[in-house]
Amino acid sequence: MSLAEQTALAISAQPVLTNTGECLVFALSSQTYAVAAGQLRTCLSLPRLTALDDTADYLMGAFDLRGELVPVVSPAVLIGAPLKPAATGDLLILVEAGDYPVALHADAVLGLELVRSQDGDRADRARTLSTLRIVLSGGRARLIDPRLIGLVSEVSGPESAEVRLRAFEQQLDAADLSLLEARAERYRALGLARHAMGFSADTVRRPV
Repeated sequence: MSLAEQTALAISAQPVLTNTGECLVFALSSQTYAVAAGQLRTCLSLPRLTALDDTADYLMGAFDLRGELVPVVSPAVLIGAPLKPAATGDLLILVEAGDYPVALHADAVLGLELVRSQDGDRADRARTLSTLRIVLSGGRARLIDPRLIGLVSEVSGPESAEVRLRAFEQQLDAADLSLLEARAERYRALGLARHAMGFSADTVRRPV
């Protein structure tokens, strides 16, 4: 799908709140995010990423999950906040984005909650139109609809994909990078069964 088609879809799509009941809630820095439980695949520890050219500025890179390329999105950059650099304890929330998976960067998984209502109007949606402010049973969050995240950039940005990835990895030393690389190698051979986990509040706290 081209960037123009993705933008048209985002503008014409109905707010995802109408099709959302239970959400997985997670955090990155001081912001709380959510994704519909029905879009979840699993939760993984952060691996070493590979830079992808001609991609949006919120895409940090990608990794190979048993032959399937999985792009990694920073929810912080997605909503226009500063980049949260990677740490070895960080997580990836693997979700369905239509015909392909997308991984969302997280530093904590908070559990499952019910959506109470929308917080604000459609004009308040983030710059990619892929998030929506919502009220959960335990507080407020940004609900992310991965189907509306455009991954390809048709305009050259101020930073290359390599520069973006270096900024993402800036706080990692050689030992940290070696650990992430070992995870990446393991994921290349890892069999991942969709919805194999029940995603209870206890289950989702345990990364692979």
